[in-house]
Amino acid sequence: MNQSTWSYQTRLLHMGMALTVSLQLAVSLIMEAPNEENASQLAQTAFEAHELIGMSALVIVIMHWLWSIGSQADGGLGRLFPWFGSDFTEIKADISQLIKGQLPEGGSHAALPSLVHGLGLLAVTGMVITGAILFATFPETGEPSDTVEYFAEIHEIIASLVWMYWGAHIALGLMHKMKGHSTVQDMFNFRR
Repeated sequence: MNQSTWSYQTRLLHMGMALTVSLQLAVSLIMEAPNEENASQLAQTAFEAHELIGMSALVIVIMHWLWSIGSQADGGLGRLFPWFGSDFTEIKADISQLIKGQLPEGGSHAALPSLVHGLGLLAVTGMVITGAILFATFPETGEPSDTVEYFAEIHEIIASLVWMYWGAHIALGLMHKMKGHSTVQDMFNFRR
Protein backbone atom coordinates (compact mmCIF):
# COMPACT_ATOMS: atom_id res chain seq x y z
CA MET A 1 0.00 0.00 0.00
CA ASN A 2 1.16 3.52 -0.81
CA GLN A 3 2.56 5.32 2.27
CA SER A 4 0.10 8.21 1.80
CA THR A 5 -3.07 6.11 1.68
CA TRP A 6 -5.15 4.79 4.50
CA SER A 7 -6.54 1.31 4.96
CA TYR A 8 -10.01 0.62 3.61
CA GLN A 9 -11.36 0.32 7.17
CA THR A 10 -9.95 3.69 8.25
CA ARG A 11 -11.33 5.39 5.14
CA LEU A 12 -14.76 3.83 5.70
CA LEU A 13 -14.80 4.87 9.38
CA HIS A 14 -13.65 8.39 8.44
CA MET A 15 -16.45 8.61 5.87
CA GLY A 16 -18.98 7.46 8.48
CA MET A 17 -17.77 10.00 11.00
CA ALA A 18 -17.68 12.79 8.41
CA LEU A 19 -21.23 12.02 7.32
CA THR A 20 -22.78 11.61 10.79
CA VAL A 21 -20.97 14.59 12.33
CA SER A 22 -21.86 16.84 9.38
CA LEU A 23 -25.51 15.77 9.57
CA GLN A 24 -25.56 16.25 13.34
CA LEU A 25 -24.17 19.75 13.08
CA ALA A 26 -26.60 20.71 10.30
CA VAL A 27 -29.65 19.28 12.10
CA SER A 28 -28.66 21.00 15.34
CA LEU A 29 -29.26 24.35 13.65
CA ILE A 30 -33.01 23.76 13.31
CA MET A 31 -33.90 21.30 16.08
CA GLU A 32 -35.85 21.95 19.27
CA ALA A 33 -36.49 19.52 22.10
CA PRO A 34 -40.01 18.04 21.85
CA ASN A 35 -40.89 19.42 25.29
CA GLU A 36 -40.35 23.03 24.10
CA GLU A 37 -43.76 24.70 23.96
CA ASN A 38 -43.20 26.67 20.75
CA ALA A 39 -41.23 24.00 18.88
CA SER A 40 -42.48 23.51 15.32
CA GLN A 41 -43.09 20.05 13.91
CA LEU A 42 -39.97 20.45 11.75
CA ALA A 43 -37.87 21.38 14.80
CA GLN A 44 -39.21 18.38 16.76
CA THR A 45 -38.60 16.03 13.84
CA ALA A 46 -35.07 17.42 13.53
CA PHE A 47 -34.54 16.63 17.22
CA GLU A 48 -35.64 13.01 16.62
CA ALA A 49 -33.30 12.81 13.62
CA HIS A 50 -30.50 14.23 15.77
CA GLU A 51 -31.02 11.41 18.27
CA LEU A 52 -31.06 8.72 15.59
CA ILE A 53 -28.00 10.05 13.76
CA GLY A 54 -26.29 10.51 17.13
CA MET A 55 -26.71 6.84 18.00
CA SER A 56 -25.27 5.95 14.57
CA ALA A 57 -22.32 8.27 15.27
CA LEU A 58 -21.80 6.57 18.64
CA VAL A 59 -21.53 3.16 16.94
CA ILE A 60 -19.08 4.51 14.35
CA VAL A 61 -16.94 6.20 17.02
CA ILE A 62 -16.79 2.98 19.07
CA MET A 63 -15.81 1.06 15.94
CA HIS A 64 -13.11 3.66 15.19
CA TRP A 65 -11.66 3.31 18.69
CA LEU A 66 -11.67 -0.50 18.44
CA TRP A 67 -10.02 -0.34 15.00
CA SER A 68 -7.39 2.16 16.22
CA ILE A 69 -6.60 0.07 19.29
CA GLY A 70 -6.58 -3.31 17.56
CA SER A 71 -4.91 -2.52 14.23
CA GLN A 72 -1.57 -1.16 13.21
CA ALA A 73 -2.64 -0.73 9.57
CA ASP A 74 -2.46 3.08 9.81
CA GLY A 75 -0.18 3.37 12.80
CA GLY A 76 -2.87 2.53 15.32
CA LEU A 77 -3.59 4.53 18.43
CA GLY A 78 0.05 5.63 18.71
CA ARG A 79 -0.23 7.54 15.43
CA LEU A 80 -3.37 9.39 16.58
CA PHE A 81 -1.77 10.31 19.92
CA PRO A 82 1.97 10.62 19.19
CA TRP A 83 3.21 12.28 22.35
CA PHE A 84 6.65 10.64 22.46
CA GLY A 85 9.45 9.34 20.26
CA SER A 86 9.99 9.79 16.55
CA ASP A 87 6.35 10.72 15.88
CA PHE A 88 6.71 13.74 18.16
CA THR A 89 9.92 14.73 16.34
CA GLU A 90 7.98 14.53 13.05
CA ILE A 91 5.25 16.75 14.51
CA LYS A 92 7.84 19.38 15.42
CA ALA A 93 9.21 19.19 11.86
CA ASP A 94 5.67 19.63 10.44
CA ILE A 95 5.10 22.64 12.71
CA SER A 96 8.43 24.09 11.58
CA GLN A 97 7.23 23.75 7.96
CA LEU A 98 3.99 25.55 8.84
CA ILE A 99 5.93 28.39 10.47
CA LYS A 100 7.84 28.76 7.20
CA GLY A 101 4.52 29.02 5.34
CA GLN A 102 4.67 25.51 3.88
CA LEU A 103 1.80 23.03 4.23
CA PRO A 104 3.22 19.62 5.22
CA GLU A 105 2.16 16.70 3.05
CA GLY A 106 -0.92 14.86 4.34
CA GLY A 107 -1.59 11.15 4.28
CA SER A 108 -1.82 8.20 6.61
CA HIS A 109 1.76 8.52 7.80
CA ALA A 110 1.86 12.31 8.22
CA ALA A 111 2.56 13.17 11.85
CA LEU A 112 0.76 16.48 12.48
CA PRO A 113 -2.38 15.55 10.51
CA SER A 114 -2.56 12.26 12.42
CA LEU A 115 -2.38 14.16 15.71
CA VAL A 116 -5.09 16.53 14.51
CA HIS A 117 -7.27 13.54 13.61
CA GLY A 118 -6.68 12.13 17.09
CA LEU A 119 -7.83 15.39 18.67
CA GLY A 120 -10.91 15.36 16.43
CA LEU A 121 -11.66 11.79 17.49
CA LEU A 122 -11.46 12.87 21.14
CA ALA A 123 -13.83 15.80 20.56
CA VAL A 124 -16.35 13.69 18.66
CA THR A 125 -16.07 10.98 21.32
CA GLY A 126 -16.95 13.53 24.00
CA MET A 127 -19.89 14.68 21.92
CA VAL A 128 -21.31 11.19 21.32
CA ILE A 129 -20.84 10.13 24.94
CA THR A 130 -22.62 13.20 26.33
CA GLY A 131 -25.25 12.81 23.61
CA ALA A 132 -25.82 9.17 24.57
CA ILE A 133 -26.19 10.19 28.22
CA LEU A 134 -28.77 12.81 27.19
CA PHE A 135 -30.55 10.27 24.99
CA ALA A 136 -30.87 7.92 27.98
CA THR A 137 -31.78 10.54 30.59
CA PHE A 138 -33.63 13.40 28.86
CA PRO A 139 -37.29 13.23 29.94
CA GLU A 140 -39.96 12.89 27.25
CA THR A 141 -42.13 15.33 29.19
CA GLY A 142 -41.52 17.73 32.02
CA GLU A 143 -38.42 19.58 33.05
CA PRO A 144 -34.98 17.93 32.87
CA SER A 145 -33.09 17.44 36.13
CA ASP A 146 -30.03 19.50 37.07
CA THR A 147 -27.83 16.53 36.11
CA VAL A 148 -29.39 16.35 32.65
CA GLU A 149 -28.97 20.13 32.26
CA TYR A 150 -25.30 19.75 33.29
CA PHE A 151 -24.68 17.14 30.57
CA ALA A 152 -26.60 19.25 28.05
CA GLU A 153 -24.27 22.18 28.76
CA ILE A 154 -21.18 19.99 28.39
CA HIS A 155 -22.63 18.60 25.14
CA GLU A 156 -23.11 22.13 23.81
CA ILE A 157 -19.57 23.18 24.77
CA ILE A 158 -18.09 20.14 23.06
CA ALA A 159 -20.36 20.75 20.05
CA SER A 160 -18.80 24.23 19.73
CA LEU A 161 -15.35 22.62 19.64
CA VAL A 162 -16.54 20.12 17.05
CA TRP A 163 -17.95 22.98 14.91
CA MET A 164 -14.52 24.66 14.99
CA TYR A 165 -12.74 21.40 14.23
CA TRP A 166 -15.18 20.60 11.40
CA GLY A 167 -14.65 23.98 9.73
CA ALA A 168 -10.87 23.88 10.11
CA HIS A 169 -10.75 20.27 8.90
CA ILE A 170 -12.60 21.15 5.70
CA ALA A 171 -10.47 24.27 5.20
CA LEU A 172 -7.25 22.28 5.57
CA GLY A 173 -8.55 19.64 3.17
CA LEU A 174 -9.16 22.40 0.62
CA MET A 175 -5.69 23.83 1.26
CA HIS A 176 -4.14 20.41 0.58
CA LYS A 177 -6.20 20.19 -2.62
CA MET A 178 -5.04 23.67 -3.75
CA LYS A 179 -1.41 22.70 -3.05
CA GLY A 180 -1.80 19.69 -5.33
CA HIS A 181 -1.68 17.10 -2.55
CA SER A 182 -3.79 13.98 -3.11
CA THR A 183 -4.86 13.77 0.55
CA VAL A 184 -8.59 14.27 -0.02
CA GLN A 185 -8.71 11.93 -3.02
CA ASP A 186 -6.74 9.27 -1.12
CA MET A 187 -9.15 9.42 1.83
CA PHE A 188 -12.32 9.14 -0.24
CA ASN A 189 -11.18 6.91 -3.10
CA PHE A 190 -12.95 3.56 -2.67
CA ARG A 191 -12.38 2.36 -6.25
CA ARG A 192 -9.03 0.70 -5.71
